[in-house]
Amino acid sequence: MTTLADLMQRYFDVYHQRDEAGFRAMVADGCIRHDPGSTTTLSIDENAARFRSFHEQFPTARFTSAALFEHGDVATTCYTMTAGDTVVSGIEIFRFADGKVVEVWNAPVAPGAWT
Repeated sequence: MTTLADLMQRYFDVYHQRDEAGFRAMVADGCIRHDPGSTTTLSIDENAARFRSFHEQFPTARFTSAALFEHGDVATTCYTMTAGDTVVSGIEIFRFADGKVVEVWNAPVAPGAWT
């Protein structure tokens, strides 16, 4: 049985490998994205464009999870991203259904690593 921790590790792996096909396989078409002040439903093509844009901006990005909390079908990760001299930390909340990300809550990142 695949756990939320397994899914989150696979999600990080997809990002590290810049694997757009893997990303498309993990994210639902019509994924709901919550950012402060807005909620948007993104098609898989729009999400894949975000994925490509992220990698163009941060080609050496690596994520490490400082903490992972599981709540039913929801995983909350406290992560640090390192890309060259850039080090930021954030929290993202993912809701999964049938092994795919169907909803994401994302708060703005802050400089520095989780301690």
